[in-house]
Amino acid sequence: MKLVHLATGLEVQRGEVVTDFRGDRATVTSWEAPRHSGSTGRVYVEAEAGYNQGFYPSVFNLKWI
Repeated sequence: MKLVHLATGLEVQRGEVVTDFRGDRATVTSWEAPRHSGSTGRVYVEAEAGYNQGFYPSVFNLKWI
């Protein structure tokens, strides 16, 4: 599976800066693919505020293909 941007279909890269639905920017550090059909997986980012956190990919307009 690949994690891609909804708008462009381009694959997400580690170190890439992404913007969430609120307009806040963060740097992608890693991701976890869905484990089963009911899972969305996670994308892990480092926010500009300095914290690390995992989010649903849709928060950053990303999806798995």
